[in-house]
Amino acid sequence: MASALALCKSQLASQQKDSLQVIVNKHVQDPALRELSSSQTSTERGLQRWEQAHLVSALDVINEYQRSRRARVFKSLGDLGPSWRRSYKNDPRTRMCELLKSWLRANAGCSALAEEEVRNMCGLCRDILSHPQLFPARNPQSFMKSMADVYDHLQWQLQEVLEKDRSCADLAQRLLSISRNLVTDTIAYLLLAPTDLKETDGLPSLEIVKLWQSLPNEGHPMPHRKDPALQKLMQEAWDMGSGSLIAALLRAPWCVRLFAGAEAESTTRLEALENGEDHSSASLESILKEVRKQFRGSLKGSGLVGALRADSVQRENWLSAVSIASDIMYLLGEVLVQFHRISDGLGDYGMIRVSAWLHPVLDALVEKVTSLRTRLEQLNGALDAAYVLARARGQKVQKPAPSEKMCFRAREAIQRAFLSGKSSHAGQMLQIADELRARSAPERLPHLQRGLGDACASLGRVLGSAEFRRHVGEVDMRQLDVGSVESLQATPRERRQLAIAPEPYMVKAVTDRAQDGVQQRSLEVVKAVTEPQEDAVTITPSRSERSERSLHSWSCCPTTPRVSEPGLSFEVSRLRVGSGRRDQRGLELSPGQLWIFGKGSSTKVKSAVRIPDGLDRVMLRSDKVLEMSVRVCKEEVMQQKEYIFEFASPEEADVFCEELWNQGVR
Repeated sequence: MASALALCKSQLASQQKDSLQVIVNKHVQDPALRELSSSQTSTERGLQRWEQAHLVSALDVINEYQRSRRARVFKSLGDLGPSWRRSYKNDPRTRMCELLKSWLRANAGCSALAEEEVRNMCGLCRDILSHPQLFPARNPQSFMKSMADVYDHLQWQLQEVLEKDRSCADLAQRLLSISRNLVTDTIAYLLLAPTDLKETDGLPSLEIVKLWQSLPNEGHPMPHRKDPALQKLMQEAWDMGSGSLIAALLRAPWCVRLFAGAEAESTTRLEALENGEDHSSASLESILKEVRKQFRGSLKGSGLVGALRADSVQRENWLSAVSIASDIMYLLGEVLVQFHRISDGLGDYGMIRVSAWLHPVLDALVEKVTSLRTRLEQLNGALDAAYVLARARGQKVQKPAPSEKMCFRAREAIQRAFLSGKSSHAGQMLQIADELRARSAPERLPHLQRGLGDACASLGRVLGSAEFRRHVGEVDMRQLDVGSVESLQATPRERRQLAIAPEPYMVKAVTDRAQDGVQQRSLEVVKAVTEPQEDAVTITPSRSERSERSLHSWSCCPTTPRVSEPGLSFEVSRLRVGSGRRDQRGLELSPGQLWIFGKGSSTKVKSAVRIPDGLDRVMLRSDKVLEMSVRVCKEEVMQQKEYIFEFASPEEADVFCEELWNQGVR
């Protein structure tokens, strides 16, 4: 009986080990972790400090499981029982715990985690949970329960990683990085495959920053980088028709900005090109026009291979590819770099705010890359048949022909750029562009605004609370940054006033309100003065004051006089669904109240809507057209009404929506 039980346990342990090894091989890439260790490490945390709370919590779960895991040999021994324990050193459960502990200890202190690694560990734990029959439980803190807890923490950690790593700034940076690879390999192919410029065999590298060194003195974009030896080597090549066209691409200001970065901004040559003051070299457009004209006549000095001299269709493909490559460099070097600067400084919020400009640029970029790929694939097929396949078959090739080294380097370049499917530069670039478009979608703006607005409102309440004074004391609030609280909560009009005001502003604690006979201390935005001044000038009432007043003044039928507080006024057109403009009327947005005037009027109130409770839905159909569903009180009965308003300008619509947001409309 005992031998049969031992055999059954041995078979179960073997099944456990084999199953776990299959799961590990599926999800773990690190060879050091793939081999399930048989030695049990300490059940202490082993970390002095951590960066990732969920990972260190998962580590604690596993350590607690190993500490509590005991097997008593004889239950009848009473108090002697705890001395009879097994360590389970060679048990498959122990081996899996040690793998997870090793990874968790290595990553719990990392400030930046790789999404793929966290996702792999999540997958590993999830697959283990799919085999409950292999790990029967005898202890309350079982192996499967511990794996479920670890899986939960890894899922939460993955959510945090995704929030940090998939930012617009990161995606824009990745898009620029992969696009530089695409542009470099495209220019290398255009320089090598269709030409017989054998001087390129002497270039140690075909990267753009290396090609710059070989450009002639006239019109050189980066004079301090010139290499006389390389200039002498490539002098004749750049004088050819095809070579002069590639040289014009390399000298373009957007090419310099894309590849030289901050150094390009201080280049006087680049400034002269942009201002149109440098006429030492012809523009790409004029050179392209001249080369096209030359190609219609004699091709003796063109530098093209014989196959292109005899094929006007593929010759036009090459010229079009050069032009499209220039367009792509312009979109990247002149336009996308500016979007990256916005996202780098303002984060996702900034990129979403300019999404109306960003998305058309991304669409144009995708269209250009797709068009370039189509033309180069056609050109590559024709040139491969004329030179690579013909040489392999021992056939005669058309002269002049590229060297074997040129063919090899051209093939490598286009393979990396376009022919590797989704892993090619073009494939990666299109994928990142789609991710950036989704990440900068305007639909995400309410979520970001809600977080910012809630944080600002909470900060204002905390700094003005009695609890803050109890913990901090009677601190001089003038030590805070200019407008650090109130300017963030102010209306758009107030924020613009603060932004352009010549005098500095500050946040000051003002003790001037009384409620139930008790002095109240509040925060106000005041002018900073150089001389002592007893009475500070209040710029705007706090948001909490406005909300408090509007709350106490509300009833089913509003009784607050419309002129009780100044508001934002707008002249709008009310639109009829499916037909167009219906009538002109006025809107007035006061704290806690929206007043909709009658047809053609800015004084006669048609509907009064409480903010935010009376607004059920607010949606911008376009940059000027806003649709809203409101609840209004008519003869003591609440009625639902639908409105579509067209503002005079996008700026007015934006101010209206921002003020609604400031008053709690979500």
